[in-house]
Amino acid sequence: MHAELGSQLCEGSSVYVSGTTDSRPHTERWSTAVEGEVLIIVTATCAGDVARAIDLPFLAINRGHGSVSALGTFKHGVLIKMDNLTSIDIAVDGRSAVLGGGVYSDLLLATLAERGKVAVQRLVAAAVSVLLVQAWAVALACKLPARGNLYNAENQLPSYQGYAGLMADNILDMDVVTADGSEVVASDSSNPDLYWAMRGAGQNFGIVTKFRYRIFDYPNGPNIFHATYHFTEDQLEVLFEHQNSLINNGTLPRDVNAYVVLRSKPMIDPRPVFVYHFYYFGTASQATPYTSAILALNPISISNATFLYKHVSHRSFQASPGDPTCATGISTKTRFPVGLKTYNVATNRKIYELFEEMVNKVTELNTSFVQFEAFPMQGVKAIQEESTAYAHREDDILVAFSTQYRHHPTTHDLATHYGLRARELFVQGASPPLLHAYSNYANGDESMEEIYGHEGWRLEKLRALKRKWDPKGRFRYFNPITGY
Repeated sequence: MHAELGSQLCEGSSVYVSGTTDSRPHTERWSTAVEGEVLIIVTATCAGDVARAIDLPFLAINRGHGSVSALGTFKHGVLIKMDNLTSIDIAVDGRSAVLGGGVYSDLLLATLAERGKVAVQRLVAAAVSVLLVQAWAVALACKLPARGNLYNAENQLPSYQGYAGLMADNILDMDVVTADGSEVVASDSSNPDLYWAMRGAGQNFGIVTKFRYRIFDYPNGPNIFHATYHFTEDQLEVLFEHQNSLINNGTLPRDVNAYVVLRSKPMIDPRPVFVYHFYYFGTASQATPYTSAILALNPISISNATFLYKHVSHRSFQASPGDPTCATGISTKTRFPVGLKTYNVATNRKIYELFEEMVNKVTELNTSFVQFEAFPMQGVKAIQEESTAYAHREDDILVAFSTQYRHHPTTHDLATHYGLRARELFVQGASPPLLHAYSNYANGDESMEEIYGHEGWRLEKLRALKRKWDPKGRFRYFNPITGY
């Protein structure tokens, strides 16, 4: 089979048999528990390669960043690698660019910077695919969502979504390979139903090989100011009261990103600490009104720097290609996300106590962490809820109890126990107490309503589109739509 398929592929494409020395770099994943069982690997260099590779069960990935449990159910099929599809063609008018389905964020940032341009990116790591975007993931990756994350334990990087909305809101059209191998265009005027579904639930409907994406000038210059502050356990209440005041019901200033991580740092304090990452699109002097308020909280340590936005992933978190954050084949990662409107400070106290119990009792989990993410929402909320399949625009905050560990069944069970308990606490403290689970972080046990929205019409529409575009359920390895 592999020789026959290889003869049909575009120039530069390759086919590998799983289990060989040459294949291992292509099957290693950022989370080791979700590698599945692969028969052959196709490294695609054109859309036709993707279309020809889906006769067997298939999974398209980019840079290997994904942790949802369904990925581990992939068996005896073709792994389609998208990371050779890295073309970037900027339009003459400088308002859009056509990106290959394998473009990752570091590459896009550097290319756009040469023209004084930028795009909405939720930089989890620069080695992350641009196509894992705000819940419309298509090519799974070492990831770039519009609200996505990768780990150094504290590596969420800033987004321009306050200016222009989610990544999904800025996709003008896309070339998609569908479940039957057809190559179609999805846009407002061509297959608009597929276009709607791809922007919020795309991993259920197709593989994007190319897309046209909106770009723009730097709103406040090419620099970004990044400050890191450490706070101890006894400062929890004042820290999150400050965060609630700053976020202010979804009105976090457009040039500000505020990201807090709870983790163990024994060199700083014997108890877990809060690491507050503050970003400002501009200079340190422009950020002074905000940094002065943070300094008034008396952090125990401070560091800061101003640098070009195109360098933010490496400078902030060592999260560029080749950096340790994006290393594959090392550990298992699980996440338990919850979307919120505001921080319940009493709940955050309970989460601290649970996290401290976990890292003290289970040393194998002591590199785990809890994410408290807040991003400017003006551009997100300017888009009508019903205009895309993405369901959680009203959430101003994303929290996630995130574990990482060398895989072992006992450790995995303990990680799941603490993750589920933390998720339960976050939901109990929310108003209303409903789970909104961000798709790119999802653990995999969440319901359709929790991932794709509690509105009945939204799930009904998604299931109808699933019947139309993928009646046999071939796209089923990343939070699959069921019950259609």
